[in-house]
Amino acid sequence: MKIGIISGHIIDSFVSSGEEMKVETPYGNVLLWHTKRGSKDVFFLNRHGKKGNLPPHRINYRGIIHAFKASNVDCILSLATVGSLKPSIEPGDIVIPNDFIDFTKNRCYTFYDDQRIHVDLSEPFCPSLRDKINEVCGRMKQRCHAKGTYLATEGPRLETPAEIMMFSKFADVVGMTVVPEVILAREKEICYASLCLVCNMAAGLQSSLSADEIVKVVTKKKPLLTDLLNNIIEGIVEGRSCTCRNSLEKARL
Repeated sequence: MKIGIISGHIIDSFVSSGEEMKVETPYGNVLLWHTKRGSKDVFFLNRHGKKGNLPPHRINYRGIIHAFKASNVDCILSLATVGSLKPSIEPGDIVIPNDFIDFTKNRCYTFYDDQRIHVDLSEPFCPSLRDKINEVCGRMKQRCHAKGTYLATEGPRLETPAEIMMFSKFADVVGMTVVPEVILAREKEICYASLCLVCNMAAGLQSSLSADEIVKVVTKKKPLLTDLLNNIIEGIVEGRSCTCRNSLEKARL
């Protein structure tokens, strides 16, 4: 089985022992690190590029998902940093979103510019992968929210207090990268689920926001994230009950 990991930060154990490989796609070359976890092939990717310098609105989302499909990846685990919109969701928590709301503006959301393809997003995140993530978090005693609505904003600026006040009425966390990843993965019939690491309370819910705060939380949680990923990868099976891998069957007009 082949498993993809997308992260906004380098997870050392998947890179230091990994083999760099460049995948050519119609959307440009994409760099992956290939490593093994038992009998499973794991392909790690930094969504912000090798140097980590691409802002969210310039990420090559179509290239990333196409590269995973070309590498025969069966499922994708996406790590994302988010801000909390709810007092009950605290920095350091993990949220496993089951739905999203899209407030991005200028991204490429589909591979099908010349065909009428309408993928079903009644369950946008793979329920089988979400169940496995939740199971592993529980077993490892990690504070985890088994579901939540992810609100995607364009970035690269952070949100205003007024925006957060509005968003908090219908979403739980806010971030900039899970959309359009989740949509494109569904179009390529790849199971996709996200582990959202809460790094701060969103604007207006704490006095100010800084990038240093995000780095501090990610650095502190990296060992935990590494262990979570390894245990999730170990537990993923091919015979999942989801319909993600057949999503195009009823999507064509």
